[in-house]
Amino acid sequence: MSTTAHLTSTICAPATPQGVGALALIRMSGPQALEIAGKVFHSASCPDIKQSEGYRTYFGHVRDSAGELLDEVLLSVFRAPHSYTGEDSVEISCHGSLYIQDTLLRTLVEKGAVLAGPGEFSQRAFMNGKMDLAQAEAVADLIASENRTSHKLAMDQMRGVFSQEMSALRSRLLELASLMELELDFSDEDVEFADKTEVRSLVDSLVVSIGKLCVSFSMGNAMKKGVPVAIAGLVNAGKSTLLNALLGEEKALVTPVAGTTRDTIEDVLVVDGIPFRFIDTAGLRHIGQVDEMSQEHVEKLGVKRSLETIRSASVLMLVLDASRPETFTESLQSVATFKNEYILFIINKIDLVYNKDVIFQEFMNNLCNTFVTLNKSNTSTLLLSAAKNIGIEDIKNTLVSMIRPNLDRNAIILTNLRHYQELCAAGEALKRVSEGLDSGLSTDLLTPDLRQALHHIGSITGEITPDDILGEIFGRFCIGK
Repeated sequence: MSTTAHLTSTICAPATPQGVGALALIRMSGPQALEIAGKVFHSASCPDIKQSEGYRTYFGHVRDSAGELLDEVLLSVFRAPHSYTGEDSVEISCHGSLYIQDTLLRTLVEKGAVLAGPGEFSQRAFMNGKMDLAQAEAVADLIASENRTSHKLAMDQMRGVFSQEMSALRSRLLELASLMELELDFSDEDVEFADKTEVRSLVDSLVVSIGKLCVSFSMGNAMKKGVPVAIAGLVNAGKSTLLNALLGEEKALVTPVAGTTRDTIEDVLVVDGIPFRFIDTAGLRHIGQVDEMSQEHVEKLGVKRSLETIRSASVLMLVLDASRPETFTESLQSVATFKNEYILFIINKIDLVYNKDVIFQEFMNNLCNTFVTLNKSNTSTLLLSAAKNIGIEDIKNTLVSMIRPNLDRNAIILTNLRHYQELCAAGEALKRVSEGLDSGLSTDLLTPDLRQALHHIGSITGEITPDDILGEIFGRFCIGK
């Protein structure tokens, strides 16, 4: 990947996806961008591109290396430092023909440009101080965003909301570290610059702040991949029918035969801007000892996998059969020990019962007997018929009402795995400082952990980042960005 020394070259790449379209965009950035553009682009309104002003767009035509007319294009000029990369840049909007794109790129290379690597434009923006590393990484998240929530999170990070929080954390750490370093410098004079009570209070507050950010990662990760919603229940409770009704398509096979679903089936549905990853699991039965060569053993493996999926899901959606109230106790007991963040009880097949109120009361009695302690603010109960498509919208609205407050409550939500790992490492270093203060360790034994915490925080925004790490980060970007 590029280093600072490589910034002397002029790079070019398509900024639009490969394939035939109405238009395509070719980007070029570097010290020779305007000079090279002037060799291939000709316009009556701008005879010399090198002398043109920034933020101007010109109509003209481009010629290939042999001087043959290639295409009529629009060329936009961006002058350093007021460009995405902080360098002189041009963007050529041409027709989407693959031949035109390939020929134009080849001509630019022949005139002195080099093909850009993945993420090289964004890396140059970072190297030239146009954005910090966290903001640069947000560019890739913005491009990959597939729903309103993930788009908002990426936009907030790209605008510097997360970076500002990191800057504030680092400033507090620097203040603490500087006081303790002063004590080391004047250790012979027995001078105490940092009050240990204040130091402990500051360290504890930093640990709490970092802890909150780390906790938010599970939510942020869910916003990118979909909030995992495990659809659980006994066999023939209507789980697969419910999944199909939610998705609006026949995703899961539905038959009258018990145990048709033997493995997890999943798909993502965006509801009010929030992605939910619904996972249909095998029916909760046959979890006792069975013959490993039997048909039941296959089902047992499916149940085991289902249990693992259910435990790891943010939302547990337990489906109960209203036509078989005698199974309520077994259904509830099968998940009574699970610690999911949210639980949604679905009393399905309500179209098959005469008195809904009686069924509901029967369920509530069983619920109170099974779940001794239950956070009612994180649970909800709905009556519906998946087969008749009754109550499906209520499920979607309830899921949104469960998740939305968490999004609104957290001003900053962590979405990047690298940031999460660096913050966790910084938090662990600060916990060691806290333990050292409790043990009465001297300042010289505490400062290495403080420096370690500073290193991890600085790595997030790029104050401290080796070239190999940069290569790893920007190597995940698409070419042209």
